[in-house]
Amino acid sequence: MARVIFDRVTKMFGSVVALHELEIEVHDREFLAMVGPSGCGKTTTLRLVAGLEQPTSGHIYIGNRLVDDLAPKDRDVAMVFQSYALYPHMSAYDNISHPLKLRGLPKVEIQQRVQRTAQLLGVAELLDRRPSELSGGERQRIALGRAIVRDPQVFLMDEPLSNLDMKLRVRTRAELIRLHEQLGATTIYVTHDQQEAMTMGDRIAVLNHGVLQQMGAPTVLYNRPGNQFVAGFIGSPAMNFLTATVAPEGGRLFVESTGLFRLEVPQERVGRLDRYLGQQVIIGLRPENLFVETEIERRPPNSRFEATVDLIEPLGNETLLYLRLGADLLTVRASPEVDLSRGRRTGIIADTAKLHFFDIQTQRAINY
Repeated sequence: MARVIFDRVTKMFGSVVALHELEIEVHDREFLAMVGPSGCGKTTTLRLVAGLEQPTSGHIYIGNRLVDDLAPKDRDVAMVFQSYALYPHMSAYDNISHPLKLRGLPKVEIQQRVQRTAQLLGVAELLDRRPSELSGGERQRIALGRAIVRDPQVFLMDEPLSNLDMKLRVRTRAELIRLHEQLGATTIYVTHDQQEAMTMGDRIAVLNHGVLQQMGAPTVLYNRPGNQFVAGFIGSPAMNFLTATVAPEGGRLFVESTGLFRLEVPQERVGRLDRYLGQQVIIGLRPENLFVETEIERRPPNSRFEATVDLIEPLGNETLLYLRLGADLLTVRASPEVDLSRGRRTGIIADTAKLHFFDIQTQRAINY
């Protein structure tokens, strides 16, 4: 296997910048999940590695080789597409074995590789079927088999689970993690599903408008987002954001919005907020760090405010509350036993130790 390096890679389509000076090193045998909204440059990144697109500027390395001028067939990468891209007139066996036949490998070796791959994926009994005779999950396995059978240096996966139903996605996600551990392959996995990225990736790269926003371990991106975009993109339900003024009082620091809330910043979180005294910042609180006051006994000082219940969404194991606070709508993750009704005013407790702060102009995180 091999590492993959993007050295200040820019890709333009006419006047549209799909990627801007991307700098990433994917470690040998790493599973890198790449996330971001539609049009952020995720698929373009994969196509550049595969050789299906050429960078406008910058360089791409696979292992120790500069691959800018190498044809796709010479890069030793395998790509799994969202649509699976199986040949409809071929059996599953022929679909899996096709890249080996193109290489001109001996028939016996092809049979051995296909059987080994089919056993690994649990599709040995499906090899004589055509794609039209397979379920979505089975087609997905055959598409994976066509990539695995080549034993490439790098796997590229472009939202391979997006066509599956939720139950099958969760199961197949676990199978992909197991496969990665067995194969030890360097993998770049593109998805729009941040939960998928959190559970699968050794590291996550977050893109927006072709620019890398942040890259790191899932827990780092969740607990220490580098900017407001990453904070709002990683985590489900998404982080709540409010505009507040930084106000000192009696040696303490508060973030407040007149008539709506006034929260005391714990001393250990004050840090660089000192330079924002009297100025507005964006504060962020995740839904799991907000509590209905009847559900919590111990509370930080000056952490209570009131909001109006706008919508209640019972999910069985939990209830999501959508609360109106002035012009903002807050999401609170509550217990299923919470006793509230729409239109009711209720007290909310914020875990102020988990407050996030962002510069209102740059949207960059403060205090990290």
